[in-house]
Amino acid sequence: MEIHGQIIYGLHFRLFKEDKDVILQLYAYFTGDLDLCNHYGLDLRKGLFLSGKTGVGKTVHMKIIRHFMSYKERFKMKSCTQLALEYMDQGSHILTTYGRNYADRMDLNTINQSYCFDDMGTEDEVKHYGTQINVLGQIILMRYELFQERQVLSHFTSNLTAPQIEQHYGDRVRSRLRQMCNWIQYTADSKDKRR
Repeated sequence: MEIHGQIIYGLHFRLFKEDKDVILQLYAYFTGDLDLCNHYGLDLRKGLFLSGKTGVGKTVHMKIIRHFMSYKERFKMKSCTQLALEYMDQGSHILTTYGRNYADRMDLNTINQSYCFDDMGTEDEVKHYGTQINVLGQIILMRYELFQERQVLSHFTSNLTAPQIEQHYGDRVRSRLRQMCNWIQYTADSKDKRR
């Protein structure tokens, strides 16, 4: 991971000891190491939810780990702020693009696409021609159906805690996230790596 990080982010990139458990959990999950997954309580049938303070490496770790996956299995990264801006511009088309929960007239290769929704909680409720919604909240509700019916995985990174997620998105979204995702928490010792 450190070598890939240096290729992507430069020779100054390094992994930190305080993130060892998070990195081991990512390794266990994405390699399918059942013993290590059982040790950490990870369910391979669920996605991941990485939670931690600003700058601890959530996005960076998810971007690096993608490079160890085959192209067919590789999830796509999508900024939650970008989702909100795209909804303002394009409307409900964005909901169906990222939250597809129906298969009619759809390309089966894209309906099964896994995503990592990055920086959950940074987006605002937005309007498209007067219709104001919480875009990511709606997408999560739609992707829950994909998870239930087709086992399509969704991953998330966020600075929010579980109670903050419930406050921001509501108990329905929080409940579905609990069922859809393994929760991985960075420790309080994990420092902001942006300097």
